[in-house]
Amino acid sequence: MNTIVIPYEPQPRQQLYHQAVDIDELLFGGAAGGGKSESTIWDALSYGLEYEGSRQIIFRRTFPDLQRSIINRTLQVYPKAVAKYNQSKHEWTLINGSVIELAYWDNDSNYMNYQGAEYDVIRWEELTQFEEKWYTYMLSRLRGAKPYPRSVKSTTNPGGVGHAWVKRRFIDIGEWELVHTVNEVDDDGNHLIYPPGTPNAGEPILRNRIFIPSKVTDNIALMQNDPGYIARLMSLPDNERKQLLDGDWDTFAGQYFAEFSRALHVVEPFDIPSDWKRYRAMDEGYNDPFVCLWVALDPNGTAYVYREFVKSKLLTSEQVEMVRLNSGAEEYEYSVADTSFWNRAKTENVTPAEIFASQNVPLVQAKKERVNGWKRLREWLHPVDTLDHVTGQRYKHVNLKIFSTCLKAIESIPSMVHDDKMVEDVAAHPLDHVPDALRYWCMSRPQAVTTKAWSAIPDRRKEVPFDFEEDDFKEPTQSGWGRW
Repeated sequence: MNTIVIPYEPQPRQQLYHQAVDIDELLFGGAAGGGKSESTIWDALSYGLEYEGSRQIIFRRTFPDLQRSIINRTLQVYPKAVAKYNQSKHEWTLINGSVIELAYWDNDSNYMNYQGAEYDVIRWEELTQFEEKWYTYMLSRLRGAKPYPRSVKSTTNPGGVGHAWVKRRFIDIGEWELVHTVNEVDDDGNHLIYPPGTPNAGEPILRNRIFIPSKVTDNIALMQNDPGYIARLMSLPDNERKQLLDGDWDTFAGQYFAEFSRALHVVEPFDIPSDWKRYRAMDEGYNDPFVCLWVALDPNGTAYVYREFVKSKLLTSEQVEMVRLNSGAEEYEYSVADTSFWNRAKTENVTPAEIFASQNVPLVQAKKERVNGWKRLREWLHPVDTLDHVTGQRYKHVNLKIFSTCLKAIESIPSMVHDDKMVEDVAAHPLDHVPDALRYWCMSRPQAVTTKAWSAIPDRRKEVPFDFEEDDFKEPTQSGWGRW
């Protein structure tokens, strides 16, 4: 019998990845240079050889990425004695009948490719480049008649369009390198249970997840062969260096609102005083979620997002009902809303805005300037050095704060990324509906007045026009607000 030599010697972190068994979902990585792709291709080959007739798939976001990182590498290192590559199908067939597909997923139309598919292992390379709905859909393709261990095994760096959901699913669930049993939830956060007629009827649906971190310093072979790699990572801009060298999940390259900080912007709930001005901001949607944010403004000009409602598949009548229910007896200066609330229905000559008005929730149209709107929101988020006149201590103050109960806002704002083609704009993102609503509110108000501005005009502090009417509003000029 001929002996087949596998030209792969895993590093210690890679060993942890390969040895993880009986785990439903695994994420490996965090920083650049940790040997993530190498781990994927050898883990796939090992599984395929061990489980005869098994089927796996490895995803990248685009075909060029797939070609460079997976196809070319497997062609270089997979032993031809045990594996044969079909170039037209982009798949490897092993001598025992096992198959490893190499694929890419770059848009929603890819759902059609996998409607009847079955896989024993699904592997995602650079998971944060994918949307959560694609990932969760493929969980339904993890099935088969053979009693093989089935799992989803992914690798990634921080950053990208999927940063928020990957962080929520793997990073924030608890201590790293430990297996966590997680109760699956629906879109509204309700725990899922097995339905009647199934073997585990009435029991919670649980999945095991683990995150195994990896850094370039864990890759001993790379450190020896390319000692200058760390120096090149060190020379990157701050956010990119934190992401790629340290595997930092709180900041990442391309992050639009890099100034967002939980320590500064998130506060514990408190009773809003009755004399504070209150507002509502809404983003329209059906398949995309309908969003309503409740914002309060204190006498000194600090805004608080104190309540949120985010839900899909609601008719306009249901949307206004939920707004009224969550608003109670509160009174509002106005409710600013996406201009799509004024689009007329095809079947009836009525707009969502008219339906809201008929239920005593009148709306005013938002100013939809995207770039100016994001700049305005950034002004409200921007930390300012402030002097405490009682203690003499300096501290960071922000003019927009969010109650800790507003989980969607806290998740979505730091998840926004720059648009590749128009860097001053925010790229389309599955979570951008809450920031959109907040942008509408910011565009309906003057820019946040900083502490430095207060000190510059101490004798006019009471006249800062936070409460002027919409008709009086003027855009700021270099010399200050037009009304001063």
